[in-house]
Amino acid sequence: MTAVLAIIGAGPRGTGLLERLSANADLLPSGFEVHVIDPHPAGAGRVWRPDQSPLLLMNSRASDVTMFTDASVRCAGPITPGPTLAEWAGLDGNAFPTRRQGGEYLRWCFDRAVGAFPRDVRVVVHRTSAVDLSGDTVTLADGSRVVADLVVMAQGNVGGHRTEDQLAHEEFATRIGGTYLGPSCPGDEDLDVLPAGEPVLVSGLGLAFVDLVVLLTEGRGGRFTREDGVLTYHPSGREPVLHAGSRRGVPYLPKPLLPPLSDPSPRFFTPDAVAEATTPGQLVGTACREMVWAHYRELFSAHRDRTRMAWHDFAAGFAAVPVTDPALGDLVAQAVPREDDRADLSFLRSPLNGRFDSQAELGTWMRDHINRTVARATSPRHSAHAAVLHGLLAVSEVMEQAPPSPVTARTAAVLSSFASYVGSGPPPHRLEELQALSRAGVLHFLGAELRVERTADVFSARTASLPAPVTARHFVEARLPDPDARAHPLLKPLTREQTRVPVDPDTFEVLGHPRRLAMGLFAGGGALGAFSRPCRDAPFFHQNDRTARRILTALGS
Repeated sequence: MTAVLAIIGAGPRGTGLLERLSANADLLPSGFEVHVIDPHPAGAGRVWRPDQSPLLLMNSRASDVTMFTDASVRCAGPITPGPTLAEWAGLDGNAFPTRRQGGEYLRWCFDRAVGAFPRDVRVVVHRTSAVDLSGDTVTLADGSRVVADLVVMAQGNVGGHRTEDQLAHEEFATRIGGTYLGPSCPGDEDLDVLPAGEPVLVSGLGLAFVDLVVLLTEGRGGRFTREDGVLTYHPSGREPVLHAGSRRGVPYLPKPLLPPLSDPSPRFFTPDAVAEATTPGQLVGTACREMVWAHYRELFSAHRDRTRMAWHDFAAGFAAVPVTDPALGDLVAQAVPREDDRADLSFLRSPLNGRFDSQAELGTWMRDHINRTVARATSPRHSAHAAVLHGLLAVSEVMEQAPPSPVTARTAAVLSSFASYVGSGPPPHRLEELQALSRAGVLHFLGAELRVERTADVFSARTASLPAPVTARHFVEARLPDPDARAHPLLKPLTREQTRVPVDPDTFEVLGHPRRLAMGLFAGGGALGAFSRPCRDAPFFHQNDRTARRILTALGS
């Protein structure tokens, strides 16, 4: 009898799982059939689909993206090396590929995984959506059905649920003849509803904000030129006038060019430290120490001439006090005379303090701030600032493999904010473009602690950085929606009225449904690794390999 597996979602997670299924062919049952269900191209999925704007970029360098195991990966299944995105596409390893290129790579990886199965294995791709899951039957939007022995749900981000406040924003925008765009991927939205020349309030300064800005400027015919090292934006006249702010009030830090790492093992944020922590605050403090430690380890190693203390003395003093203790500040002042060589703690608190008299004054400060962050991300002189991301990666890898607990769950929520700001920023040249747009009058900044309210006939934006509100008829929340499985008809029956599908954190089995697995942001209880850097023993591969082997063992029994 043929064993049937259904995988709902054909993006990176579904593709990575398929690769591990084919790699572990020795466990395949006699007679095996895989049905992959996704309305978007297999491999690319929705996020990396080929029909999106070629202006949209990945926020990872081409050499940092791989879908294949290498010698660093410790897993039970066989190691099957393959090219990084840079190697496959013939790109400069430091280049930031387009999302289209990322999707083409993923499509190739998907096809390679399918081709690696034995000839008697049948893989069927359904370019449609799964709309119902009842018993062992998956009903598809085209009316067909797949009867499966086991179902893996790997749909990625399935947000879309609107809060009461967001619904009120929609109704208000309609009433005043304006526009409200809620949390979403900007590339999925009809941005033509935002009229040229009119002010638009934007909440959020992360990756979705950068995508929004690109699509509303270059995407509407504007262009950048560089003369004598200065980037200038030439408007097309079709752009709206953007006014953007956020909680921190500053854009995410640009993705740095990382220095070589001699020792990837964490110094403070170890598995033992996680196991011994009794409060989230204690664990967050240890994570911060690891990130700042990475900065000074690189500074003392690569730029010894800019320090005034022996490394072993500094290291001993650093280990003795918390990152926020004034005593550490005294130690750093003695050891590191130049303030610009000291660790940037803006991931703990916004660098945007105080109130400005006008948006013009705030804009001047912001352009100077962007200058500093771009230099720190790209100049070898500032490799210590870039090395903070090494500390963050060490923390993330320990967290991804830590047993779940209330302490780790609450810690992860805090660390995700650090990770977004420090490690999930845009390519450095995107920050330079924000500078140019600011100089051209197309982009204005609102500052920190942004609140957008509905007044009589306009949206009104207030921040802690400006003395007066800024108003507009149009408002965009530039961020991805929060994961909410209740917004998905297939997942809602499994949520138990929670926002996420409850799963066993070790196996990803849906609680109460042993023949169903959920692997995505919509699933609670199991931390998932994401796109993987080569030679890092990434959790992405551990998870996919363990899951694939469990699936094949279960279907073969």
